[in-house]
Amino acid sequence: MLKPAPSEWRDLRKGMKGHDVAAWQAVQRYEERPSEWKYHWPIGVDGDFGPVTEAATWVFQIRRKLPPNGVVNSVVRSFIDPTLFIVPSPLPVTGLPSIKEIRAKYWRWANRTRVDVLVFHSAEVGEFLSSAEAVANYFHLGPPKPASAHLTVDVDSIVRSVPDEHIAFHAPPNDWSIGIEQAGYAKQTRDEWLDPYGQKMLRLVSKLTAFEAKKWNIPLVWLAVDELKTGARGLCTHNDVRLAFGQTKHTDPGPNYPKDVVLGWAVEEMERLT
Repeated sequence: MLKPAPSEWRDLRKGMKGHDVAAWQAVQRYEERPSEWKYHWPIGVDGDFGPVTEAATWVFQIRRKLPPNGVVNSVVRSFIDPTLFIVPSPLPVTGLPSIKEIRAKYWRWANRTRVDVLVFHSAEVGEFLSSAEAVANYFHLGPPKPASAHLTVDVDSIVRSVPDEHIAFHAPPNDWSIGIEQAGYAKQTRDEWLDPYGQKMLRLVSKLTAFEAKKWNIPLVWLAVDELKTGARGLCTHNDVRLAFGQTKHTDPGPNYPKDVVLGWAVEEMERLT
């Protein structure tokens, strides 16, 4: 599910940036944590081949008895599991694309018959072709502190980590919410959220929002913090949950997240569904 495929990569080395670097970083999320590793694990997926990515490359090479030179050349690429990569399918004009499941390590069984709120997050990962898969695999491996979301979206894919009927650890209290992670950062400007990548991703987010709202009969409205406190049903951000309940310190997806655009597109998608 990672993209682009290694056959499309350059020979990667420290100082390079791009989608192929991000895909290589995502590959590392399928590796076991190295012994005596001094950095955060799994490594970040930011498309920037820095010292941490170089160190992970050395480990990958040593484990396969290759010269540890920190360069991801054709020989190194030949040792990558080919099942991690697929050719992206065109997004459907209507409806959702096929949703891949990568189950999170941390979640709670609940078999819910009611969901009240859709909570929107920024995944704090760059805008790359494999961002959703990288985030989902992070949840799969298990962060140091239990965390997960139900769904993660990037420019051309949706990955499910926790079934809707059960509880993900994304924005406490979590009992009646669904968490949707999106590629991007809370620090982004409105223009950055609405760049070409962002617009394609948010279109997909809007389709997903309409689908989930229809499934659970959730009103397509952004909730005020006071409404969230009193149990109203609708849409909110992770920061709204923080302000309402004080059980998290996260402020994503940031003050410039284009809530108006997402809502408008979600309403359009709902009209198509009905």
